[in-house]
Amino acid sequence: MTAKLLANLWRINQASAAGPIQKLTPETYRHRLNPQTASAGFIALHTAESMHRFAAMLFGHQTTLEMRATGGVSDDGSPLDLAAVQQAVADAYAMIAAYILETPDEKWAEVIPTPFGDTPRMGALAFLMHHNSYHAGQIAQAVKKGQPLVS
Repeated sequence: MTAKLLANLWRINQASAAGPIQKLTPETYRHRLNPQTASAGFIALHTAESMHRFAAMLFGHQTTLEMRATGGVSDDGSPLDLAAVQQAVADAYAMIAAYILETPDEKWAEVIPTPFGDTPRMGALAFLMHHNSYHAGQIAQAVKKGQPLVS
């Protein structure tokens, strides 16, 4: 029952948080609110990478995804392959969805180590949903109000 409930919550979160990423275009993915902030495309890449990092914590997932937008890295304005970024996000959402359904209900209350302290597995998943929603809002604002970085 827990896995089914969490899978539904994940699906609802994905429906709203993935929207701004799916709407990125070659004209808008380089938009940023100011020169010090990351571009919409870089934030989208960060979102995909973060889901892989959380999958490692939550489920023991071994990723082969190169981390280019996590771990204190700044957006230097280098072009990104937008289609590859959007596919990485879609794949990461699907990966987490599959892991949720494969995880036995009793494992969701299990306390696991995370960078922000020991927490129940379910709490770490909730944090990931918040993380994705937060960055979806940043992406939407960068696209709506931002401009591409001018070198």
